[in-house]
Amino acid sequence: MRWPLWLLVAIVAGACTAEGGPPAQSLETTEPSTSTSSTIANTSTTAPSTTTSTTLPDAPEPYPGAASGACRSDPFAGSVAGDLGRRYPGRDLTAHIYDIRTGCEYSLNPDNRQSTASVFKVLVMAGTLLEAQEDDRDVTESEMERLIPMITESANWPVRALWRSFGASPWFRETGATLALTETSITADSGSAWGATKTSAADQVDLLRQVLLGDGGPLDDDSRQLAFELMTSVVAHQTWGITAGVPMSWTVAQKNGFAGRIINSVGWVDPAGPEEGYLIAILTYGWPSHAAGISAVEFISVIAADAMIDTIPGAR
Repeated sequence: MRWPLWLLVAIVAGACTAEGGPPAQSLETTEPSTSTSSTIANTSTTAPSTTTSTTLPDAPEPYPGAASGACRSDPFAGSVAGDLGRRYPGRDLTAHIYDIRTGCEYSLNPDNRQSTASVFKVLVMAGTLLEAQEDDRDVTESEMERLIPMITESANWPVRALWRSFGASPWFRETGATLALTETSITADSGSAWGATKTSAADQVDLLRQVLLGDGGPLDDDSRQLAFELMTSVVAHQTWGITAGVPMSWTVAQKNGFAGRIINSVGWVDPAGPEEGYLIAILTYGWPSHAAGISAVEFISVIAADAMIDTIPGAR
């Protein structure tokens, strides 16, 4: 079903005061500041608007992709990987882009596998929506009380609550298998940190294609609409990352992950007009501080945005 905006707001307010779920896991630490975007020289990092009133764009038609010669310039080609390695020595960096307009894909260090931290919550959201679908029912108010803070505020207690609700660690793994995440190793169980799950940037983009675009995935239009509304309603201080370099008028549906030395950002960047945007996942590890990791993620985001956006008429 389509949850009306007033009800979403009411449930968010209730979730902040009601139930007082389990304490947040230690994996996800203090929320990072958004001020680091100013450390990126000569780049535009103004965050696009994100609101719950945004309507899910129509699913794109199939595109011809590389076979037709339609691809834009690869943002990670040439010396880019080496340059990033020299700029951020000793750090693990990987990224993947799916260009919706052309169907082309681009990867940075594709063999790299990273811990998910809270981008894992996209998978948890997908599994919850899929449970409702398979039971031929609406998402319950109790589930919404977990989904909203889990996605919009990156709260940790809802993950454990949903873990208990749907049958513990086998549910996480079954959801990953249903969504064919072949490069994701789900380690979540009662004795391990769910955010330590390992994944590839390509798998995270494939998950977004199913959850947001409906590209080969099991989620129906109502489920995807709800996922889109949640991911475009992230609290302002967590809209760093893949928003960097994106025009102000564009919409970004995103989820970030930040835990210890991990800084990740994934989502859908969608133009204001009829043109198609792109899906992107940036996963990184090895930072002495959240600020340093966010700066690097946003530097990579700007590289991607420059390649994806500058070929769209009137984008800037």
